[in-house]
Amino acid sequence: MATTINAETLKRLADEVGAETVVILLNVFSDELEQYLQKLSSQPSVNQIGEISHAIKSSAASFGADDLALMAQECEYRVRQGQDDWMIDHLPQFRQMVEGMAVEYKQLAGSDESINRML
Repeated sequence: MATTINAETLKRLADEVGAETVVILLNVFSDELEQYLQKLSSQPSVNQIGEISHAIKSSAASFGADDLALMAQECEYRVRQGQDDWMIDHLPQFRQMVEGMAVEYKQLAGSDESINRML
């Protein structure tokens, strides 16, 4: 599943905190996603997946990872509804999205050209 970064969200963030700070924040966000990925890859309980989903949901939306934010929201909802089988079936997809966005944000933060083009 391909995901994209919402450039308008990043532009608003850059307007609020400055472009240099955005680069720092993108690295922090990428590092957080990598930590969540490790937790999601170590046979978490369904409740742990729900907690991780909740944590990812708001951060992803704040950084323009709209598809990831929606998936995290859906995972959190399904866990709250007791739909453990759905969550277990969709965990590989969720992990893949988290991993993909961690890489994408790390690459973006490391490329002045990409940052300037987006902002």
